Amino acid sequence: MKKVVILFVSLILLNSCQNEAADKTRKETGYEKLMNGNKRFIEGQSLNIHHDLKAVTNSSKKQHPFAVVLTCSDSRVDPDIIFDQGIGDLFVVKNAGNVISDIDFGTIEYAVEHLNVKLIVVMGHTDCGAVKAFVSDKNKCFKKHHTHIDDILSSIDHEKEIKAIPKISDNYLNSCIKANTLHAATSLSKDELIKEHHVQVVQLLYDVKNGKVTPL
Repeated sequence: MKKVVILFVSLILLNSCQNEAADKTRKETGYEKLMNGNKRFIEGQSLNIHHDLKAVTNSSKKQHPFAVVLTCSDSRVDPDIIFDQGIGDLFVVKNAGNVISDIDFGTIEYAVEHLNVKLIVVMGHTDCGAVKAFVSDKNKCFKKHHTHIDDILSSIDHEKEIKAIPKISDNYLNSCIKANTLHAATSLSKDELIKEHHVQVVQLLYDVKNGKVTPL
């Protein structure tokens, strides 16, 4: 009889813990999902959720991402892995330098208007090649190559957040990386459609040396 009681109590406690864990997951905001996922990633405890054929099947008819992530095309920056998410979780927009253009605006507006996404993340990263190229081009000879690469550098150069940084400031590169991220986030937060849908816009910085994401 005693063993039966102990077993019964154990089952109740186990069920209570499971319900508590499930309730905690349900209450997670999109932002918390990302930051908690990154915590798991850097601690080597990634769940690798939605990484299988079942996830492909479940999302085959319609996608339901909970966040847009605008970030750099750098091969070291993979939001799905960094945030421990999977197929169908994130609507990712990538380009060199995570700059914001009309095409990017349209892509993100689509996610807001048609996929009902309520969180937009602009994520810059350390050691960004596009921003490094901008900083190293002291003479601002953006058209010397006559390529679209120069258009990226010119776009960064025209950002008012970049212009506000003193050239003699300590760690000018990192300041520019953060300012470039701020520019994209600020531009998105002013977009009429995004404001109309009450979408949260946040800025993050990914460190390519340790995998950690921090708010800006």
